[in-house]
Amino acid sequence: MGKYNDEENDDYLIKYNLLEIDSHKELERAEALAFSLRAMALEQNDFIFESFTLKKFQQLHHYLFQDIYPFAGKFRDVQLMKGATRFCQVQFLNSYASNLFMELNEEPLWNSLNEAADRLAYFKAELNMLHPFREGNGRTIRIFLHAYAISRGIEWSYETLESEKYLHAMIQSVTDLESLREVFLETIQYVE
Repeated sequence: MGKYNDEENDDYLIKYNLLEIDSHKELERAEALAFSLRAMALEQNDFIFESFTLKKFQQLHHYLFQDIYPFAGKFRDVQLMKGATRFCQVQFLNSYASNLFMELNEEPLWNSLNEAADRLAYFKAELNMLHPFREGNGRTIRIFLHAYAISRGIEWSYETLESEKYLHAMIQSVTDLESLREVFLETIQYVE
């Protein structure tokens, strides 16, 4: 929270949270706890990835944030920015998302870890620029791509990410995927 559109987004989250929390700090704690519980349940196969469609991506966001936000799983209806980065225009969300998920589902099998790192970096950057939800985009994308990689025989150990390096790579990925590609290459391996 507090990272997009400054006060406007924070006030929206305070006004429209299901727990009627009116403190930013308390909402942040409640969101972190609710997300953690859902993420742990997900690891116990409480949410099954039988496909990697746009609908499944929205269902994942709903699953992860349904305890906190009424807009869980629904595309945002406002423009979001973070610093100088302007995410996908609201009016293009549906068409861009449809095209991106079609591309993701038509992706040929990867022949090497280098190719996997290239493609995962590409999809991570594109999904990040799509930024379809008001809150929880990064966490949803990370979990979705982790499951997608596993379905292709690749384990992405995102828990080993160096946060500063990862953040830098994500910022750079707006114009250059090389740093993000390197991050993936350092954190992926074939599933044993």
